[in-house]
Amino acid sequence: MVLWTSQFPGVDKLYHKASFFLRCIRYNAGMTTHVYLSPHLDDAIYSCGGLLARQAAQGEPPHVLTLCAGDPPGPLSAFARELHQRWGLPRAAVAARREEDLAACAALGATASHGPFPDAVYRLDNTGTPRYPDENAIFGLLHPDEAGLAAEMGAWLDAQLPPEAVLYAPLGLGGHVDHILARMAAEQVRDPVYYPDFPYAGAGGKLPAGLRQPAGQARSIPLTTGEIAAWIKAATCYVSQRSTFWLDDATMGAAFRHYHDEAGGLLLIYT
Repeated sequence: MVLWTSQFPGVDKLYHKASFFLRCIRYNAGMTTHVYLSPHLDDAIYSCGGLLARQAAQGEPPHVLTLCAGDPPGPLSAFARELHQRWGLPRAAVAARREEDLAACAALGATASHGPFPDAVYRLDNTGTPRYPDENAIFGLLHPDEAGLAAEMGAWLDAQLPPEAVLYAPLGLGGHVDHILARMAAEQVRDPVYYPDFPYAGAGGKLPAGLRQPAGQARSIPLTTGEIAAWIKAATCYVSQRSTFWLDDATMGAAFRHYHDEAGGLLLIYT
């Protein structure tokens, strides 16, 4: 057990809840344990949903662990309020997004648990000033106050993972600060399998300065028509997030198919 104290109010209490969910998962002898680390409440499903569907059908139900799924720790910034309006979630937005995630994971036969760290758009400094006040900031440099946050997240993650689990982590394409933190946290715990961050990967997203391309074997995993359909269906559960990337469900589905077909499958990097 890793002992630590969080910089965010309520994290220590929520640690026990999330730990309970993961430790309640039962695994049969000889089966692989798949744990997908998702920066936000949609990233793992958007990036790897078809593979989760396959693993569940093979009797190896995957688990999605979302890192930044905690409630806002204080007043919302203007940027956060703008996002909530765009999402159609003016009240209890994070709770509603957690429900979307549970539905998406259930649609694929996966289990889910939610970490206690707030999304970057909610994090405040000691004066109550937003650390990331706009879109440019969340795709920019880590805030100086968060120099130790990856280590804190890594300690929390280490306490959650079963020792035999295969850990899948985001590559960090696009450079969102929470994706960078999730990758850094995963690398502190073990050598993960990396997944390209979709939809950033489909839009030509690059690794930001300071993140290396992992040394390892890149593999493309072709999905069946049914697995692609299950992936897209699960993604539609994130109703609040669709407008951020796509005009409608049809446009979204076409983007998923194009991403898969262009690469000949889902890309993973095994280290």
